[in-house]
Amino acid sequence: MKRIGLIACCAAMALHGEVFTLGQVEVVESVGGVQKSDTNVVVLDEQKLQRDEIKRLSEVAYSTPGVYVDKKGPRAEQNFYVRGFDARRVPLYIDGIPVYIPYDGNADFGRFTTFDLSQINISKGSSSVLYGPNTMGGAINLITKKPTKELEGSVGYGFETGRNAKTYGNNVDFSIGTKQELFCVQAGGSYMEDAGQQMSQDFKPGVTRNEDGGRRDNSVQRDKKFNIKFGFTPNETDEYAIAYINQKGEKEQPYYTGRYARYNMAKRFWEWPKWDKESIYWLSHTQFANSLYVNTKAFYDKFVNDLNGIKPAMFNSHYRDKGYGLGTEIGGDIGDRDTLKFAFNYKFDEHKEHDDGEPVQTYQDKTYSFALENTYKFTDFTRLILGVSYDTRDAIKAQEYGKITSATNTLYDFEVAKRHAFNYQAAIKHSFDGNDEFSVSFAKKTYFPSMKERYSKRFGRNEPNPYLKPEVANHYEVGYQRSFGEALRLETALFYSKVKDAIGEHNIIVGGKRLAQAINVDKAEYKGFELGATYFAGQNLELGGNYTYISAKYKSGAGSRVYDIPKHKAFAYVDYKIVPKFSIYASQYMISSRYSSSYEVTKLAGFGATNVKFIYKPTESLSVEAGISNLFDKNYEYREGYPEEGRVFFTNLRYKF
Repeated sequence: MKRIGLIACCAAMALHGEVFTLGQVEVVESVGGVQKSDTNVVVLDEQKLQRDEIKRLSEVAYSTPGVYVDKKGPRAEQNFYVRGFDARRVPLYIDGIPVYIPYDGNADFGRFTTFDLSQINISKGSSSVLYGPNTMGGAINLITKKPTKELEGSVGYGFETGRNAKTYGNNVDFSIGTKQELFCVQAGGSYMEDAGQQMSQDFKPGVTRNEDGGRRDNSVQRDKKFNIKFGFTPNETDEYAIAYINQKGEKEQPYYTGRYARYNMAKRFWEWPKWDKESIYWLSHTQFANSLYVNTKAFYDKFVNDLNGIKPAMFNSHYRDKGYGLGTEIGGDIGDRDTLKFAFNYKFDEHKEHDDGEPVQTYQDKTYSFALENTYKFTDFTRLILGVSYDTRDAIKAQEYGKITSATNTLYDFEVAKRHAFNYQAAIKHSFDGNDEFSVSFAKKTYFPSMKERYSKRFGRNEPNPYLKPEVANHYEVGYQRSFGEALRLETALFYSKVKDAIGEHNIIVGGKRLAQAINVDKAEYKGFELGATYFAGQNLELGGNYTYISAKYKSGAGSRVYDIPKHKAFAYVDYKIVPKFSIYASQYMISSRYSSSYEVTKLAGFGATNVKFIYKPTESLSVEAGISNLFDKNYEYREGYPEEGRVFFTNLRYKF
C-alpha cells in the first residue's frame, strides 16, 4: 500500500514539477498534499493551493491552523497573523531571500500571487535560525518551481463574477520549463484582475452612506507577475541558479462603511496606482567530500510605491525602497550522527519617500546575523536540534522633513542607534514507531523595530523614538502527529508565547502639544492549541479539517485589548470523487467573535463561509472547475467598516503538458 502511494506521488511530481530545493531553508516532507514530518512547519504544496482556490498568498489564512486573517482596510492590505504575530514579526521570503518592505517590515500578501509556486512553508514560533534576523514569530517561505522534463508547463484561466455584471474578475497564468543534462530553465507569468467586489445582499448602507451595495465602490485591484530562473547543474550534487521576478500591482481602498461617521476615516479616499516589486537573486549549492557543503546567496530587491490621497486632503506620496544583501551557509557531518550548520546573513535596507513638492527623505539600515544550528541523532527515531544566533542592526541614516524650531519646514537628521539581539532555541523530536512524531521545543526570538516604528510622525500625532530596543519572545511548544496506515492522519500542538519589551505607546508633551511616543513597555501572551485531521475513507472520499484555539493577552500601562484575533477558528472540507473523472469539493470556514481595530471599542460577530466547486478531468492533463464562494451570501467583516465579498461564481480551466 505504501509503495502504491509513493508511485502516485512520483506521478504527481512529474506532472506538477519539482520543489526548487535551493530555495528551501527548512526541509519538510510532503507527499500527495499530506505533510509527513515536522510539527511546527506547515507545508502547502501546489495541489493544496489549487484545491483551496489560494490564488493570493493572503488566502492561505482561511484553511491553515494557527494562521489568522489580518485585513488592514484603511490601507487595502491583506496580511495574516501566525499564532498572534503579525507580518512584521513573521517576515516573507521567496526561495529563502527576504522580500519584506524595508520601511515598515510588511509585505502586502494580497499582491503575491501563487501560480508560480511549488510550496509555501510557514514556520511557527521556533523557525530555523538559518533564516536570519527578525523571525520573532516565525517565517514564511515561498518556494518556486523546478522543471523535471525536457519540456513541461501549464496554462490556466479563471473567471469569477457576482450577480452584478461589473464585479467580474479574471486571471490567466502560464509556466514553462526545461530540464537538460547540465542546465534547466523555468519561466512563468500571471495576470490577475478584480474589477469590483460583489457586496452581499444583506449589506446595509449604514450611517456613512459611502456605499449603497451591489458593486463595492473603489475596490479594483490588478496584479501582473513575471519570473524566470536559469539553473546550472554540472553534476548530481551541485547546483547554481539565478532568478528574476517582476511584480506590478495597483489597488484602490474601498470606502469605510462603518458606524463612526464622525471620524476622518469615513471621508478618506485613497488609491495606489503603483505597487511594484522587482527582485533578482543568486543561489548555489556546492558539495564537497565527507558531506561538507557550501550554499551561497546574493540578492537585490526594489520596491516602488505611489499613494494618491483624494480626500479629506489631496496629496501624492512616493516610496522608493531597496534592499540588497548576501549570505553563506556551510554545513556537514561532524560525526556519524551529528550535523553542524553555520550561516551568515547581511542585508542593507534603504527607504526613500517624499510628497509632491517636498525633498526626498532617506532612511538606511544595515543588518548582520551569525547563526549555528546543530542536529544530533541519538537514534534513527530521535534527534535533538539546537540553534543560536547573534544579530546586529546598525541604523545609518534617518531624515525627516518638517519644523524643528522655526516656523518653516526643513530637512533634518534624526539621531540613530545600533542594536544587538541574541537568539537561541532547542527542539527534541522523537518517533515511537516510524509512523508518528513527538516534539518539544523552546525558542527565544527577537524583533528589531522597523524604520516606521522608530521614526514616523504619523501625520503629526507621534513623537519618534530612534532608541527602541528589540522585542523579545519566548516560545514553548509540544506537538504530536501520527499516521494510522494510509487512511488517517492526526496532528496537534500546544503552544505558549510570552513577549516582553513589546512596543507600546505613552503620552508626552512636546512644545506644549500632547503626542504619543513608542516605547518598550508592553507585554503579551499567546497560548492555545491546534488540532488537525485527514481521513481517506476509501479511494474516492477524503475528509479533513482543523481547529485552533488561542487566548491572547496584551498588557500595557493603560491595559489594552487584543484586536483582530478570534479565540476560535476552524476549517473543514469534503473531497468526493463521484465518478472517476468528476468530483466535488466543499469547504467551510468559521471564526468566532473578536474585537476589531476601529475608532472605538467594537466587537464583530463570528461567522461561517461556505465554498463549493465541481471538478471535471477528462484527461490527466486537463481540468475544468466551476464553483461558488460564500455560497449563502453572508455579510461579514474582518475589520470594522470594511465588509467582505458576498456570493461569487467562478470557473477555472487548466492544461498541463
